[in-house]
Amino acid sequence: AAKYAVVASTVSSKMTRAIAQREGMRFEETLTGFKWICNKKFDLQQEGYTVLLAFEESIGFCCGDLVNDKDGVCAAAVFAEMAVQLYGRGGTVTRHLDSLYARYGHFISRQGYVVVPDPKLTVAIFDRLRDAGRYPSACGPYAIAHVRDLTVGYDSSTADKKTTLPASTSSQHLTFTFANGCVANLRGSGTEPKLKYYVELSGPDRDGVTATLVDMVRTIVL
Repeated sequence: AAKYAVVASTVSSKMTRAIAQREGMRFEETLTGFKWICNKKFDLQQEGYTVLLAFEESIGFCCGDLVNDKDGVCAAAVFAEMAVQLYGRGGTVTRHLDSLYARYGHFISRQGYVVVPDPKLTVAIFDRLRDAGRYPSACGPYAIAHVRDLTVGYDSSTADKKTTLPASTSSQHLTFTFANGCVANLRGSGTEPKLKYYVELSGPDRDGVTATLVDMVRTIVL
């Protein structure tokens, strides 16, 4: 039987994971950057999987096997082919997206950054959140279910409390998974003086999810 898989970086939308789990496909998460994404894609291919999509939050897509890197040309061709099929059946891209939301849930995300000109301040901010291993259990009224620290290699959700993704003390990256399913990634930029945040929440009601997410972003960031 054919085996299918999808790959996405850890800061990318979790809608891909939800689709993969619902449809019986394998989902793999990687660190940010296409060197990680496409190496994981290659590993899966060696295991006999057909990787349907590999992508990054910052609008990078790898479709098919022609180019093992982010490739907007192939992605545009795949999108155009999908659009032709949808319009040929009397549908539209927007209605198709709505049907995906109806089946898998509305995944709403907010990304942004705070300028931190001093790298030492970035480290100090993350160390304060770490609090020598006493990670926060809540952010305002929102309970935190799990914490992952890719700087020190800690993950409260695993049996051995170790991350499955590679850890690196040279970069700052914390992931908070909240009791309501919200996932918030906080990381220092590797190229700019910025502290970046990626926050996503899903649910059946778009307006309700959006309102909660806006409040959570305000609570987390401010």
